[in-house]
Amino acid sequence: MVFWKLGYNGGVSDAQLRELLLERNHWWRDAEGWRRQDPYLREAATSPFDYRPEPLADIDPPGLYVLTGPRRVGKSLELRRVIDRLVAAGVSTRNVIYCSCDTFSKQDLRRVFVVGRNLTRMAEGPRYWMVDEITAVQDWSAVIKELRDDTELHDDCLVLSGSSAREFREATKNLAGRRGGVVDSDRLLLPMTFPSFCRAIGVEGLPQVGRFAPGDLMTSNARAVYDELEVWSTDLIQAWESYLLIGGFPRAVRDFVGHGDVQSDFVTDIWDVIRGEAIRTTSLSDAEMLAFLSRVGETMTSRLNASAVAREVGLGNHHQVNDRINDLFFAVLAWQVFQNKEGRPNTKAQRKVYFTDPLIGRVAHHLNNRYFRPDDTRVSEQQVGLAIARAIERQRRGSFLASDGVLYERTPTGNEIDFVGPDLGSPIESKYVTSGWKREAQTAQAAYGRGILATRSIYDTSDDVWAVPAAVLAWVIDSA
Repeated sequence: MVFWKLGYNGGVSDAQLRELLLERNHWWRDAEGWRRQDPYLREAATSPFDYRPEPLADIDPPGLYVLTGPRRVGKSLELRRVIDRLVAAGVSTRNVIYCSCDTFSKQDLRRVFVVGRNLTRMAEGPRYWMVDEITAVQDWSAVIKELRDDTELHDDCLVLSGSSAREFREATKNLAGRRGGVVDSDRLLLPMTFPSFCRAIGVEGLPQVGRFAPGDLMTSNARAVYDELEVWSTDLIQAWESYLLIGGFPRAVRDFVGHGDVQSDFVTDIWDVIRGEAIRTTSLSDAEMLAFLSRVGETMTSRLNASAVAREVGLGNHHQVNDRINDLFFAVLAWQVFQNKEGRPNTKAQRKVYFTDPLIGRVAHHLNNRYFRPDDTRVSEQQVGLAIARAIERQRRGSFLASDGVLYERTPTGNEIDFVGPDLGSPIESKYVTSGWKREAQTAQAAYGRGILATRSIYDTSDDVWAVPAAVLAWVIDSA
């Protein structure tokens, strides 16, 4: 809206904030019809599938909740769905307040709470504040700390969304003791899981087996489910390979359903997110950023040698490479796997770096087909590990960004196991093969006496190391 930019010296006047809130909070005027006016809910209503991750299904005052995720993953839509649910449940419309902070200053943020409360002064009881893209505001957490300590915001429900995990991490001190007693207030929204993707593209009839925790993937119950799913393996493998190509951004999946592939404008949108958000602090040219992104895709199943990447893509030194990797990580566009050191991350050893969605790895190749595009072998390992990591995140909020849930093992013989950790009952190795898997099982067998190989199509649970198709494994990890 134009009035976002009407303030003086980077600020927005109280009158403009009032106009902004009246414009954005349609439910104050029309508790039923506002859904038809809201662009996010309108777009979701016309989607060929109904996808509802609902990371904020259990919010309640006086809780303070933090919703993190990459841009274009659907955070703003989830805030609208919370509003819709609250209004439908009978919460007074004036008790629900939404604002977006994309162009706010610190003072604008402070004043919007004052103006919002004045506009809803006739309402009784706690407010529900939906504050979108708060990480765009410099030093925002100091404002929240002050208001939670000294105003009625202390008793309200506050939902803060943003695309910068770095900003949320740096805000931890200011938010300490101000989360309203909520122990799992950090919420993460990632692109679609594999089962959600299957439902979205119309794969029907597959058994809903219930989620298996990563520690239960080699139990007798898990084996029985693998046996049940074996007859569906062809359908699952076909869907999995589409998933490895398309990924789980809702818009990308809509493109796939309607056109058979992600459309160029959305790939360009993701590229804009990468260069505009994730690497905004660097002076790299587009060519240098594309070369860097392509090189990360090439190395994502191996330990990342930052010095080698620096030489190959023209970055000054390994520190610059690690800084750019951290930019991607804190924008939730990449995730990292550290070496196992007695059940905790060895941060001194080289890490592995994966993308949080297959589409991110396709961007460089899409813009210039001479750049590397990760193949199914690499992307399957990425997505199996991601399924495990997000499952651990459900059990232990914050583990994904702490990078302590999924580790890799470096054995005394110099071999590696892709995914281990205290939350996994057995090590998991990704080997996207259709034959010859027994040799690959030897490392896990020697190191742990058991394990799972995530294959392309091989299924064999007759020995201490099981072969299970990656698609089947991802289905049971994330199925609801």
